[in-house]
Amino acid sequence: MRMRRIQTRITLTYFLLTLFAFIAFAIVASLATQQHLTNQKIAELSRRIDVIIPLLKSEINNDPAVLHRQIRNLALAADLRITLIDSTGVVLADSDVPFEGTPGIKNHLQRPEIQQAMRENIGTDMRLSSTVNEEFLYVAKTVDMRGANGDLRGVKFIRLSAHLRDIATMAKEERINILIAGAVVLVLVTGISLFVSHRIAIPMEQIADAVENIRSGDLDTRIEVKENDEIGRVAQAVNEMVEKLKTDIVQLKKLERVRSEFLGNVSHELRTPIFSLQGFLETLLEGAIDDTAVNRDFVQKAYNHSVRLNTLLGDLITISHIESGEMKMSFRYFILNELLSSVVEEFTPTAENNKVSLRLAPNLPSNVEVLGDKERLHVVFDNLLENAIKYNKPGGEVIVSFERQNGKVRLSVADTGVGIAPEHQPRIFERFYRVDRNRSREVGGTGLGLAIVKHIIEAHGSSVQIESKVGKGSVFSFTLKMA
Repeated sequence: MRMRRIQTRITLTYFLLTLFAFIAFAIVASLATQQHLTNQKIAELSRRIDVIIPLLKSEINNDPAVLHRQIRNLALAADLRITLIDSTGVVLADSDVPFEGTPGIKNHLQRPEIQQAMRENIGTDMRLSSTVNEEFLYVAKTVDMRGANGDLRGVKFIRLSAHLRDIATMAKEERINILIAGAVVLVLVTGISLFVSHRIAIPMEQIADAVENIRSGDLDTRIEVKENDEIGRVAQAVNEMVEKLKTDIVQLKKLERVRSEFLGNVSHELRTPIFSLQGFLETLLEGAIDDTAVNRDFVQKAYNHSVRLNTLLGDLITISHIESGEMKMSFRYFILNELLSSVVEEFTPTAENNKVSLRLAPNLPSNVEVLGDKERLHVVFDNLLENAIKYNKPGGEVIVSFERQNGKVRLSVADTGVGIAPEHQPRIFERFYRVDRNRSREVGGTGLGLAIVKHIIEAHGSSVQIESKVGKGSVFSFTLKMA
């Protein structure tokens, strides 16, 4: 039924469009034909006036009655009405009026064709003749009758009149031809539209059925693409949409799993410092607060866990802002050495407490400018340096450096720490992923630092590269655009 409805609509649309176009064409063509025939007749009458002039001039008889007969004979031969008019508008002779009735003809000076002829040498008009009560086309032309005899010398205008019925008959014949042609075109268009609509309706029906199956949950439905036309592209688009939908569903399931894992990890990470805090505070409340041998130690441990909890919450807020798009970057050019020197100086006490040497590489240029969000990049180096120091070994070192590379600057943080095994390297930027969970908790890691680093660097159009060997250390690097 749907296919029939589509086919009927398409056929009806084609038919109505063709019908309206034909009606418009018929009207325009009819008017144009009428005008063309009229213009042809005007040109013909103008030429006949030019032929009549020498014929009249050759008349040597001065008798007005003879002149009238000559005018009448010329009119009968040419199937025209001939009128001779002087400069004041007086009719001197008219082929359709008896000689005796000529003096009674009204003055023609104000007739439209005469007025136009006075201005433009030739004038035309179409109207009902008050003299003979018939529709005529009038063509009047000013003439020079010098050298003529008798009354002919006074002729100023020769006017020819033709019955409009001849033009109307020809126009009617043209309209009939147009109507016949239009009927043939309508039949052809209807037949073609039925064929085309059938060709269109079948694949549209297939697409509709496929979409219905997809809506019902059958995501394995595919539409066969037979042609590379609009319908074929629609079918291809539906197929691609289903593929994307399947991908999105897989992604949603993955995100749901990640969300569950994230909530589980967050709960676990929060539970550890909270339980520890509760334990230390409970012990203090039960009397240990008065025991000078342990009270300070317990307070210090409670404080350390509160710091860890605060750090974890800060990292959670940061990564939440990044992944939700709420954290906006402010890119500006800045002196790279100023940022690196500041970060190294801030972490030097931490490095010394861990018996690790932290320094900038020697001989770095001091005037290199890069494009980036200086505040966010500070967070990146905070996390990289914190990890490089915490996962180092006594007597180890951390070196911060950079070098120019094809219009960019590659920055790196290298350490001589414990290193990362190859099987762990692809996952270290995942949230809460830890290579060594026990060591991570010992040194106070949240498991979010490298995930934050990854997001910030990707927002700068780069990516974090890692080179690491177990027992020898790691190098984390990325690039920034150079001014």
